Amino acid sequence: MFTKKSHADVKKSTAKLQDCKKDSASRLRHLRMILDNVELEESKSLFETNYSHVYFILYDTFIQAEANLKQKVHKAHREELDGSLWLLDKILCLLPELLARRWQCHSLSRIMAKLLHLGNSPKLRREGVRYFLLWYQTLGENAPGYVHAMYADLIPGLIVPQKGVVGPDTEFSASDFLTHPNMKADGGMASVFHDNAFSHPVQSSEVVALLPPSSSEKSAPPDPRDGLEVLLNSMVHTAACLRWRDNRAQKDHRAFAFLLQRFMDVFLPVFSPNFDVSCSIYNPRLDLPVMRSIHKKEEVMASCVVVLINWVSRFTHERLLSHRLDCTLHIEDVDHVRLQGYQQGLIVRDVLYVSRENINFVHEVYRQAFLLNFTSKPQIEAIRTAIAVYRDWMTGETPPPFLLEPNDDPPPQSTAGGTPRSQRLRTPSYVGAIAGSKDQLAVRAGRQNVLQVFVTNAANVFLVNTANLNICFPTRSRSYRSTPLEEQTEICKKVLNVYRTMVMNTEMDSRTWEQLLMVLLQVTSVVLHQNQHSLPSGTSKSATLGGILGSAIFQTLIVTWIRAHTKVPVNVQLWEKFLNVLQSLTHREELIVEWNKTIQTLTRVFSRYTYCINLQDLPLDRVAESRAEKRRRIGSVWQGSGSGSAANGGAASAAISQNRQRESLAESSSSRSEETSSQAPLANHPRPHHQHSQSHGGTGHGSRPVPLTPMLSRSYSEGSLASAARSSRIRRRRAATPKPKVLQPPEMGENRSNPQDLRRAMSLDSLARKGEAEETDSYQEGDNESGAGSRSPSPTASSGIEGGSIKDAHLQIDASLDDANSGSYGSGSNSGSVSGRRCIILGGSAEGWHPDSTSIMWKRMLGALGDVNRIPKADLHAQVFMHLLEMTQNLIKIKQNQGISTDNQSTPPMPTLVPPIGIVAPWCYGSLSLDRSFKKGKLWALQLLCSLAIQGAVGMQQLPLFYHALHQLLTGEDRDLIYAILKHLEGPRLLSLLLPGHTLLLLDLVHASAILLTSLEVSRSTPRAEVAALLGSLLCYPSSLLPRPVLQPSPQKFELMECPDLQDHILNIVLRCARREPSAKARCIALSQLGQWLLMRLSQPLSVSSSSGKSNMFQQAVPHHKDVHPKETQVYNPRIKEVLQVLLQALQFKHHTIAMVAVDSLKLCAERGHQLASIERVPQLIITAICKALEIQNVTKPKDSDKVVLTSLMLCLGEFCMAIPAPIMLAPFNEQEDTLVLQVLRVLLQVASGAPRHERVKLTADDDFDMHIAHDDLQGDGRLPEATYQTSETIQKCITAIKLCAKAVSMHLVTHVGHFPMGIGASRLSSMVEEQDDIGSCAYGGQVETRRDSVDLPSVVSAQNMQLFMLSSGLVASFIELPTLKLPGGGITAGLVTAEKQVRVLMRDLNGKACWDASILYSEPRKLEEVPPKTTPKIHQSQPLDSMVSSMVAHELQAPRHTLRHRPAGVLPLAKDMAPDLDQLDDMLAYIGHTSPECVAPTVSQLNAPSSSPLSGNQEAQAISVILNQRLLEQEYVTHSTQAPSPALRHASSSSSLQQPDQRSVHSATASFDSLPTRTEMPFQYCRLLFSHLGLAGWERRSRTHLLQRSEKLMRELRNVDLQKCRETHKMAVIYVAPGQEDKGSILRNTSGSSTYEMFVSALGWEIDLETHNGFLGGLPRQGCGATAPYYATPFLEVVYHVATRMPSDSSEAMLLKTRHLGNDEVHIVWSEHHRDYRRDILPTEFCDVLIVVYPLRNGLFRVTVNRKPEVPWFGPLANESVVSGACLATLIRATAINASRTKRAALPLYQQFYEERNRSLDSVSSRYKESTTFEDFASRIYNPMPLSTLGTLRESNASSSAAPLASALLDHNRASVKGWVQASIDSGPIMGIAPSASAGSTAAMEAAAGMASASPRGPRKLGAPFKSVTKKHSLQQIVVGGGGGAGGDTPPESPTLPQRRFK
Repeated sequence: MFTKKSHADVKKSTAKLQDCKKDSASRLRHLRMILDNVELEESKSLFETNYSHVYFILYDTFIQAEANLKQKVHKAHREELDGSLWLLDKILCLLPELLARRWQCHSLSRIMAKLLHLGNSPKLRREGVRYFLLWYQTLGENAPGYVHAMYADLIPGLIVPQKGVVGPDTEFSASDFLTHPNMKADGGMASVFHDNAFSHPVQSSEVVALLPPSSSEKSAPPDPRDGLEVLLNSMVHTAACLRWRDNRAQKDHRAFAFLLQRFMDVFLPVFSPNFDVSCSIYNPRLDLPVMRSIHKKEEVMASCVVVLINWVSRFTHERLLSHRLDCTLHIEDVDHVRLQGYQQGLIVRDVLYVSRENINFVHEVYRQAFLLNFTSKPQIEAIRTAIAVYRDWMTGETPPPFLLEPNDDPPPQSTAGGTPRSQRLRTPSYVGAIAGSKDQLAVRAGRQNVLQVFVTNAANVFLVNTANLNICFPTRSRSYRSTPLEEQTEICKKVLNVYRTMVMNTEMDSRTWEQLLMVLLQVTSVVLHQNQHSLPSGTSKSATLGGILGSAIFQTLIVTWIRAHTKVPVNVQLWEKFLNVLQSLTHREELIVEWNKTIQTLTRVFSRYTYCINLQDLPLDRVAESRAEKRRRIGSVWQGSGSGSAANGGAASAAISQNRQRESLAESSSSRSEETSSQAPLANHPRPHHQHSQSHGGTGHGSRPVPLTPMLSRSYSEGSLASAARSSRIRRRRAATPKPKVLQPPEMGENRSNPQDLRRAMSLDSLARKGEAEETDSYQEGDNESGAGSRSPSPTASSGIEGGSIKDAHLQIDASLDDANSGSYGSGSNSGSVSGRRCIILGGSAEGWHPDSTSIMWKRMLGALGDVNRIPKADLHAQVFMHLLEMTQNLIKIKQNQGISTDNQSTPPMPTLVPPIGIVAPWCYGSLSLDRSFKKGKLWALQLLCSLAIQGAVGMQQLPLFYHALHQLLTGEDRDLIYAILKHLEGPRLLSLLLPGHTLLLLDLVHASAILLTSLEVSRSTPRAEVAALLGSLLCYPSSLLPRPVLQPSPQKFELMECPDLQDHILNIVLRCARREPSAKARCIALSQLGQWLLMRLSQPLSVSSSSGKSNMFQQAVPHHKDVHPKETQVYNPRIKEVLQVLLQALQFKHHTIAMVAVDSLKLCAERGHQLASIERVPQLIITAICKALEIQNVTKPKDSDKVVLTSLMLCLGEFCMAIPAPIMLAPFNEQEDTLVLQVLRVLLQVASGAPRHERVKLTADDDFDMHIAHDDLQGDGRLPEATYQTSETIQKCITAIKLCAKAVSMHLVTHVGHFPMGIGASRLSSMVEEQDDIGSCAYGGQVETRRDSVDLPSVVSAQNMQLFMLSSGLVASFIELPTLKLPGGGITAGLVTAEKQVRVLMRDLNGKACWDASILYSEPRKLEEVPPKTTPKIHQSQPLDSMVSSMVAHELQAPRHTLRHRPAGVLPLAKDMAPDLDQLDDMLAYIGHTSPECVAPTVSQLNAPSSSPLSGNQEAQAISVILNQRLLEQEYVTHSTQAPSPALRHASSSSSLQQPDQRSVHSATASFDSLPTRTEMPFQYCRLLFSHLGLAGWERRSRTHLLQRSEKLMRELRNVDLQKCRETHKMAVIYVAPGQEDKGSILRNTSGSSTYEMFVSALGWEIDLETHNGFLGGLPRQGCGATAPYYATPFLEVVYHVATRMPSDSSEAMLLKTRHLGNDEVHIVWSEHHRDYRRDILPTEFCDVLIVVYPLRNGLFRVTVNRKPEVPWFGPLANESVVSGACLATLIRATAINASRTKRAALPLYQQFYEERNRSLDSVSSRYKESTTFEDFASRIYNPMPLSTLGTLRESNASSSAAPLASALLDHNRASVKGWVQASIDSGPIMGIAPSASAGSTAAMEAAAGMASASPRGPRKLGAPFKSVTKKHSLQQIVVGGGGGAGGDTPPESPTLPQRRFK
């Protein structure tokens, strides 16, 4: 370390040092040389040996330097003085033993006095203070009095009162001189200082300054702060500087302890007179601090206190000490000075901690810090320092000794912290003396005492009023200067942060908790009251400490209060004081806000622990499919991940079940905290964890035992609450933490008594009543709570509560309990003691949250404000009730989420505990009696009461109060309260609650509703729609349910009165509402209700009593036959016409939604057309008004909404025209003899043609009808779709759609007026006949092919007896010539002489498809006996056909028969009953089979049924083909060889051929004629006749009539046209929910419902058989989804209901199919008998745009709710909430569902109506397949539809589809090649060479063979059908030959011209 020179140099210097002859300067120089070359111990020995020489050198050099400085201050002279002072320092440090014996005491005192002179420079004086302290601590208690006096003068400016004589020279004693070293003769040398005369000491000269300050150092008068700071620093710098011979460590500590004690005795009482030396942390005095004032006189002394505080903090602040050590050790070359400086700090710290007195001194110093007054920046920093010291003490890794518990072992030493590591720098003797000393146990005070002292002392920072100080402090920002109030605010935030850290993180005993509570109560009371009363009323909140920190103080108090109750038992007197403080501060808004936050958080905890429901992750949210992603991301509390939001600082969710991993808990929690891992946990001894068990009992609040259900999963523990921020650090400190076991899901008790007991709250008496709560985030503070402009820094990584912001320490009421909530009722699952593990609040020992503790604390905090109706401020009163309402809504959420199915497959049982929803009802009733200034609060209270009533939480005991309050307010004068009641009772919802006696209020409600509706107040808050719905429901009440006595609407008295005309009164109000209502939604509801009233009055005439019993609960409107009219003898309500007029006037509304609702309401009456017709002039009124409305709404530039309204009006007009009896429609009704049909068609023509109106149509509404809407509340929700912009293209599209609708309606009326339903029922408007029916053959043996989707198109395309025309645009006609169909009994031509062929005309247009069969009539019936029957073979060959195909007859065909007539199966055929058209054998077989069924073989259905062929179908067909082919060849040969007709006959006209007798039999006539040899017959002859007779073949019609190109594509297009619906179609789901069902699985498994439900379904429509139904099926398959389904049809629409109970559910495939059908429906009708409302997410689907739910009520009525998605516009007639009677329920539900479906479709952007789709398909046919031909070609194609060559080509191309390959092989060798279209014109020569007869005949034979399969050519699948007789085959063959244009003698010549085209 030191470079040493040779030993000789040291000796030489030593000798020179001892040479007295040398001058002192040389001797000093040699002394320096010696000290530089020897060790410290040698130096000490040198000084002890030569102390006299050394001191002489000191004194001499000092005197010389003093003398020189007096002459002139020169640098050399200053260096001389420095050398002298260096030697003084060495003497003081190396000779402590001599100095302690007062060696050279007086001389040194003179030197010290000169150094300490106030005239010296500050630097020299600082050195002097240091030298004096070195000397003073050496002397210690042995110092003389004048030295003590010199010590008292060390601080200039601080006047210390002296005891005894003052002066250094007056106090002498003999012992001083005798023991003085100078008195001993040394070598005969006399003393250089004193006279040897004992009694005459040398008198001192005046002490003057040695070195006056330089010009730059001259300053103001001495400041005590500087002197104090110099003194304290010098005390530190002199520590450990003395070199004693023995036990240096103890000497150093004692020396510094002496200085500290002298400082405490001398100076401390002077500058800190309030310093309490009796303060002790071992027996703390915890007097609550009081308010103090600021005295300016104390400011100087306070600055000295600040210096002391800062000095003490340097050695007691652990973090600063550690930091200094780290800085020292991290420097490579550590010098001795820096290391010694650190050791000096440790000595000071150890001395401060060495005794109780010194520790008490430290704490008292910090108490003085908290008592500072914020008048200077150093004071503020000192307070910050004190807070930081205490904070680090509590959170440091190695606590100071006084924080250790007296009875605990010392903590193990580690090398991790700063203090233990520093002990390596000390000597072993010191470590053994200090650390191992038993005396150290005496200084242990324990953490709780220190916490109590800090809590009490720190509260002083709140209790000084700085608001009036006019001081500003500079800050880092030059533009901003802070005020004392702002600084005090920041300091108070820091204190509150430490309090919060203690509350959340620190383990405290009962006394500490109580002290903290009392201090917080004191602070809250004094600060908030003092600030309230000491300032004028106009002062802003930010001008007072209470105004800025009120929220934070309240929050800290409340959360501390709640946490204390979960940790320790709290004195009851404290609770009362807490209540008194809060109740006295209810005038502060901050209290209300914090109370609300507390209630929100407690409600969440309450829900979580008592009801096992997490309000932040509700089961309903988890069930909904829209929340699936969120559920996966956040996780639920049951899966164990945190449910709080880390982003918004929410608290970690509490550990309800201990299936969480502690690591995940800590990580999720720490993400929400800003504290970091440097804080050490305070819980050094982790508590054991226990398993969970379910609770089976407990004690309620008070002493009343209340059973606890097994549903409450209890979680108890003995550990402390660990904050979310410190969970990770706690985890690291705990060595062995057993992993908690997964909590099994709690099971419900199985033995239950009755449902009411199940729903009774059973946990505590706080649950016996009803209550509520709200879901919120945990406690978090925003910037508004930490004060505006808060400059508090954010928490740093080194300390969790470094900053002053309130945000730094989170207060979490529901903090995650790391080791709390982890136990059970014992150490194991089989614990026996239940009462010993009760929660602390009930006298048990279990800490943390539990169901009973949460319930009690929730109720206590709910009442913490006292009676809320005593809150003085009206706005705060309203705020409280608003928060109570939010809390109630959260409790309602809890109730709604109880018993929710999580898997949607089974419904859990009802919960035993229900939340106390109505607990705040008494406050609500009390608030209603307050004066008018509390109106806002009364409004919130009313809303709360109405919510309770709707939830059924108003019990029988409260009903009188509830009715009393409603009656007084409804009849009072305050309209706002009236409106609030009407709004929050939700209109008809009150009626559906069926509260006992609620009908007493009906007149009050009607009275209040009239007031509301007659007022002009229109706003969002005015419940006009709800009122209209309420009145409408009452309007349609059955008369039997109307109340007899009601309360008289006067507020003062309660008297009952009769009101028999209540409904008339309501009708007047609703009529006025429909006429004058300024709100759009209310106007819509009123119009809908009027429509319901009309329907009810038309359904129940006055002569018929109202429905009695369930048999009349539903009425079903089934379309009647056109000839059947119900009896119309009833008398109807006389006001029907008046109501109708209002509805009809509303049709003219320019507000399109209202017009649409009016149309919907009017359509309801269309079902009662016959009843309307019986009322005078009503039909004419309706038709005329709709026509006028059409004219008014028909604007020139329509938009989409105009299109919707106009089409609805026209369809409504069509419905009424169909509903009103045809005679009325056709009867003239005015002087011009106009009929209603004429008027309708005239208007429709005007709309369809788009004819301009020559005069402006005026509105026909009367003056009382307001056509304007002041408040359009349908603007955002429920409005019809509107294009954002309008172009000419969109306008044209709308015009086209409107015209098309008018055309469709007019065509519909022309076709169907008086003709609906048709013969096949209401399910069809179009014919089902197609072109291919009956072309090739009729039914062979009755086997009819029912599949119409596998048509052999080529055979239809190539048919010779058919032609297709386009008669006009949109009208396609098919003319088909067929053999006469022989109907049973002869049909319509029975007995008439007709041709043997008939013409079938199929016409397709916009209206559908029509089919007509025409027969030409020749003569009247003849007598049978006039013409005897001839038996020529040809007559027998032409046996008549069987009956019509099945598509023409609705009934199922009987077994095939040969003849026309048959006896019934049970009639015995007798000989006397014989007739030519009866088959005796066939009837006998039928009789035997009927009367003796045992004779019928099992494989045979009937005895007279033909047996199947023994051959296979193909073989039989081949044989038949060969036979027929051979017969045709022979017949052709005979014909051509015997007859050669002339060409003239071949070209005979149709008229000449008519004159020739027919070669076949005449229909229904037995006479026949001989066929002429020259007779020719064409396959299209009669069609051509009919076409010509109808005037379609003329030249003038040629411009509109065109041929269609026959091809397979055309036939497919026609089939597509046939598939297009002719009516509007809707499909709807009907679902039944049984009681107790709330999940998808059990609901879909229902196969039947209640009787009322079945009646309802049957009234929705009529049942159809899915297999045989020929109308709209709505996607239902004919098999697999049940046998039947309800179906409903009118002339303009069809509805199919997908009824869930009709569909099978016996397999997973069936369930899947059912779910698909129901889920794809846009409208769901749900019949729910469950006690809770049906939810949309029970059957999750992307569709279900409208949900209609029907709830049967106990009184026979039905509650109906209509829930629509936001994009669906408004519709009627049922609004969102309605109460409907059973008489019209099905009709209203059906109409509402249809309107919903229609409205939903209308809102789609590209949706097309049914007529638009059909028109598009017809246009496609017309545009693609219209054939442009000349008139000649057109005429020739009428004459011969398919020329022979064309036919041959088609046959050739389709040969592969012939009947049998064998027939093809037989025919191919005779077939001539046909080369397509080979000629353009035909000569007049013979035809023999042109048409090869064999080829033509063979082709005809092939077609005959193929045609025998079925009624229409459908391929060879059924060729195996049995044949009855050869004659039938021959007749069929002849028909086919004729139809196919086969060659023969009677084959007409080909057409003169052939069309120039090819068939592909």
